[in-house]
Amino acid sequence: HKVDQLRRLAEEFPHISWVLIGDDGQHDPAIYAEFARRYPELVRAIVIRQLTPSEAVLAGGRSHELRRTTPGVRWVYEPDGARILRELAKLGIVGNDGANLLKED
Repeated sequence: HKVDQLRRLAEEFPHISWVLIGDDGQHDPAIYAEFARRYPELVRAIVIRQLTPSEAVLAGGRSHELRRTTPGVRWVYEPDGARILRELAKLGIVGNDGANLLKED
C-alpha cells in the first residue's frame, strides 16, 4: 500500500518535496529508494531508523543497504530519534532549535 500511496502523493502534489521516514526492517528502504529513483526531485531526504537486533528479529530481518542506489538523495540512517533530529538539522531540513534541545549535559 505504501507504493501506491507514494505514487498518488507524487501525482497529486508534484510541487511538494517529501521527507520519507521509516525503519530498516524489510521494506521501507527499498520502497523509498525506488520512489527516489523515480521522483528524485520530490525527495528532500530519506530517514531510516535502525532497528535494534531484537526489533529486527520481530520485523523478519533488515533491509539491505540502499543509500548508494539514489544519487543526489540525502539519507539519514540512525538508531534513534535524537540522532535523526541532529542529522536533519545538519542538512537544514529542521531548525537547529529542535536539535539544540537534545544536547547532552
